[in-house]
Parts: sequence; structure tokens; C-alpha cells
Amino acid sequence: MRTDWNRITRRWLGRLSLSFLAIGFVLGWEGYKRYQALGGAADWWTLLYFLAAALSVVLGFIGVSERHRPL
Repeated sequence: MRTDWNRITRRWLGRLSLSFLAIGFVLGWEGYKRYQALGGAADWWTLLYFLAAALSVVLGFIGVSERHRPL
């Protein structure tokens, strides 16, 4: 069963890789705008935006590597 779950997870990561990258870009942009609006001071919302953006981009690149993995 573990191999089936692993295969399903890799397939969905491959399918959603572009979406993860797009969401990561949007979250990073929102974090940057908030950072600039606060005058260069980061509050916990700004840090949360950047953390979520980084996690989304990492998942996107994992998905890209799964999508282009040789069979």
C-alpha cells in the first residue's frame, strides 16, 4: 500500500507543479508588498507570507522534477 500512496503523491505533485510555482510567486509578491508598506519592518504576517512562498516553490520544484523523471 505504501508504494501506491507514494506513486499517487508523486503523480499529483507532478500535475500541480506549475500551480505551486504560481502560488509561490503570488505569496512572495504579497509578502514583499507588505514588507514595503511597513517601511522595511517585518511582522509575523510578512514572515508567514515568505515562509508559505518558499514552501510552495519547493513543492513546485519537487513536482517539476517528478514530472520530468525518466520512467
